[in-house]
Amino acid sequence: MGKHRNALGYRELIDLKRLYRVSGAALLVRLRQLDIIDQATLVYAFQSVARGWRTQEPQELEPASERGTREAARRFERLCYRALAEKLISLSKAAELLRRPVPEVEADLRGPKSDAAGRHQ
Repeated sequence: MGKHRNALGYRELIDLKRLYRVSGAALLVRLRQLDIIDQATLVYAFQSVARGWRTQEPQELEPASERGTREAARRFERLCYRALAEKLISLSKAAELLRRPVPEVEADLRGPKSDAAGRHQ
């Protein structure tokens, strides 16, 4: 995670939520309490990728179909998404490193689209 972050991507938050087995909203608040993210990043996260997380979490901690698979090493993937969120690498470079299509990596970074998010832009 690092000592200080300027940005967080949706996929990274979901992975951390599952890694630490806590809600996404609780994770964001705790990151703020530890000064890993600043207040502006917290507010932005709740207005964008974490919109609605206070009332309903976006994904289960571990879906029944994936029980036990979350134990696999995913450090490289997490580091790629972190570098992408921090704008240290480009979207195309992240897709190349992850061996995934650019639209899939972009969707993982931004999270699911919602009608409410589009209205407030």
